[in-house]
Amino acid sequence: MFRTVLAATDGSDEAMTAIRAAIELVRSLGAGASLHVASVIAYAGIPDMLSKQPTDAPDLLADQAQSALQLAGAAAYASGIPVELHLLTGEIVPSLLECAEKIQADVLVAGYRGRNRLAAIVMGSVPGHLVRSTTIPVMVVRSAD
Repeated sequence: MFRTVLAATDGSDEAMTAIRAAIELVRSLGAGASLHVASVIAYAGIPDMLSKQPTDAPDLLADQAQSALQLAGAAAYASGIPVELHLLTGEIVPSLLECAEKIQADVLVAGYRGRNRLAAIVMGSVPGHLVRSTTIPVMVVRSAD
């Protein structure tokens, strides 16, 4: 039985559609079900020359991940669903799977595609990698285009 839902977000419209689906899933599971939302700061793949910045420069990837979590948290709060937010760092899929293991997630929820469509074309989609990398059920949500 599903009790613990982990939803991934990058703040994209597609991810927010997945967050709303995860909220409804938790609501349908009733008392005792819990919602966790994770966003990953993924520095992998950034060329060294771009990753070198002044120490007082803003960390745009961290800001984006934090904003994504705030949006997801606000959506859950507005729906009356308690949520635990997880800000992760590392490669996206391994970080999400490590979080899922830590919280003992019963199902993962992700949007069909996220912000970085070019990376998805080159390296494959995050949901696709999740499906191939775990035995935990993965719910992939696609928004109506």
